[in-house]
Amino acid sequence: MAILSSADDSVIKKNFRLTDQTVLIGRHPECAIQIDDGSVSRHHAKVTPQDGAWFIEDMDSRNGTFLNGQPIEKQARLFDGAVIKICDIAFSFFSGESAASGFHPTQENPVESSQKKKRHRRSSIILADDDQSHVMSQLEPPSHQTLVGRVDAKDKLAAITKITHALSETVSRDEMLAKILDFLFDLFVEADRGFIMLRDENDVLRPVGFKTRYEQDDEEIRISRTICNQVMESRQPILSRDAGKDERFDTAQSIFDFRIRSIMCAPLINSKDESIGVVQLDSLRRSIVFKEEDVETLVTIAMQASLAIQKADLFEQAQQSRELSADLKLAHELQMKFLPQYAPKLESYQFFSWYRPMQHVGGDYFDYLPLDDNRLGIIVADVVGHGVAAAMLMAKVSAEARFALALSKSAEEAVCRMNKSISNMELDRFVTLVLCLLDKSNDTLTIVNAGHMPPIIRRKDGTVETVATAESGLPIGIFEDYQYESFSTKLNSGDIALMYTDGINEAMNDKDEQLTSAALIAELSSSQAKSPERVGNAICDLVKQHMGLRQPIDDICMVCVGKQD
Repeated sequence: MAILSSADDSVIKKNFRLTDQTVLIGRHPECAIQIDDGSVSRHHAKVTPQDGAWFIEDMDSRNGTFLNGQPIEKQARLFDGAVIKICDIAFSFFSGESAASGFHPTQENPVESSQKKKRHRRSSIILADDDQSHVMSQLEPPSHQTLVGRVDAKDKLAAITKITHALSETVSRDEMLAKILDFLFDLFVEADRGFIMLRDENDVLRPVGFKTRYEQDDEEIRISRTICNQVMESRQPILSRDAGKDERFDTAQSIFDFRIRSIMCAPLINSKDESIGVVQLDSLRRSIVFKEEDVETLVTIAMQASLAIQKADLFEQAQQSRELSADLKLAHELQMKFLPQYAPKLESYQFFSWYRPMQHVGGDYFDYLPLDDNRLGIIVADVVGHGVAAAMLMAKVSAEARFALALSKSAEEAVCRMNKSISNMELDRFVTLVLCLLDKSNDTLTIVNAGHMPPIIRRKDGTVETVATAESGLPIGIFEDYQYESFSTKLNSGDIALMYTDGINEAMNDKDEQLTSAALIAELSSSQAKSPERVGNAICDLVKQHMGLRQPIDDICMVCVGKQD
């Protein structure tokens, strides 16, 4: 008498003695060898006796039948020790002679043992659409305020105490998720698989934790998106039976792929009573059915787990915040080092500067660029926006300014070079700047204005004027072939020129009122300060008094240059 033997839990009858009748193998209850596996066709294969021998035949199954690793096209003869594989389930065929010689089918055969050793955990988890799952029961939505008192059995209370203590010592989210799943598997010995799904920053449910009791082959793991979303939206745990057993859904491919016999899914709810994810346990064995008491226990654990996950996330955010603060502090120190550390030494001229970024780093920029013994380039610029991105672009502008002035014969040519270079970067940002070329040999200040606030000059006699307004052109980075014009004026003894960014004239007070450029002109007109340093400090005091306790809404930058009286 021949025997078909399998050690797989999906096979209802492990050892089947073959007689003189055709034997059907498949998922349907009428099959003599029934396989409780959704990937197996209802009538998958058959074993037929012919002239004292046995033959295996595939019945046009969805996933095919294999004999000793080779697909069966029509019919193949079975020999002693042959291995039949139907999806993931392996059968060993033993003839009457080997059975009579002392073979015990319940023992694991070498082929099956070798196959098990090759199995490994699946690596791809997919949330699949499936609205056919049969819900057996749905409990009331849990709450951190109302849960206490519902689950009061001693074993459950001990379980909660254990997991609470374990999770309170964990701060890493990955470590936290692993501990939760390990604990659930210890508590629910019936569970074959466990999943934790959390909402990401885009409010999309993502699998973040997975555990299986048995090693799996390398296939996609499919989870019902419908069940997860329903639990998330309703904030109610669900106990569900495998929809694959329902004849109404027999043609649904996703139901077959789930291969789940019993499932329970509970919401993860944070301290604000908001759903942040779900935890799901399921069994692949027909004999296992979770009960409502199991769901209540899972809900209780899920409540503790959600708080632990929230704690881990807060710890991670705090850690990231500390690291970011340290990085920004270093970036601030580096940016301040990029700016001039001292005023230039140019005979008969004095300088003053003030720089205050709104955040750790800023998009405002100023520099002094000596060209030769008589000429000095002075640049004040402002990248649209502020923060790290603006600071990075400003570092590029700084390098381009030095390069352009070194190669150009005039201030106009230098700004045109800078504009072409920044425009070719095709960034969705632009830069306003004013470039002043000071020539002490003739006391001339040549100004090129690229969309910036026009410089203000206070003459020795107290008159104040804004200059280079008509010659103002486009900010750099917009149109690469734009041609800039220059404006020239004399700086006589006692004259002081002021260049600044809009963080000064647009500084806001507690009534949301701007300081305005007119206030700067009024201050310069009334001030008795005679040097660039005193004029600059007077402007600083004016800005600070206007803002009061209010923080700057933009980066602040100012440069004053004056001819000694």
